Amino acid sequence: MDDDRKKPQPSLPDEDELRKGRKFDLSEAVARDAGQALKGASPVAAHDQTVFAARELIEAGLHDPEGSLQRTLVSRLDTDKPLVAAHFNDAAALLRQFLARILGSDAALADLVRDVDARWGREYQERPHFETGGSEPHPDDPYTLQGVNDALQHFREALDS
Repeated sequence: MDDDRKKPQPSLPDEDELRKGRKFDLSEAVARDAGQALKGASPVAAHDQTVFAARELIEAGLHDPEGSLQRTLVSRLDTDKPLVAAHFNDAAALLRQFLARILGSDAALADLVRDVDARWGREYQERPHFETGGSEPHPDDPYTLQGVNDALQHFREALDS
């Protein structure tokens, strides 16, 4: 066993030796240069990484059995490039600001609930139950103004703790 440890490993040829006998090829040079540009960096854009991290937080912390609210939030985050750019590498701060916008405005909350209801209707091939001002929500509506507000408030509290 000690003999195995003492045996030197055969060395691998370096890049210069490998290229010695080859003819210059522009496409190979471009590919090699492009490979150097990604060294140490992720090929996934920072925007996508941040949205993915936010999606993980949403899926882990937001109670939504139907899933339409979660998917609508992620979709809206993905299209809000300035907000995401302001919070690269901090998905929790991104979500706090995003939720503050929604919960700080009755109109923004109503707009979100309408989008979620529409998505739910498309996903489940059912007629969505849109709430109208002053009337009671439909008993089968999984996404009421009050229900979405409560879920987002609870999620925001979980993010803050």
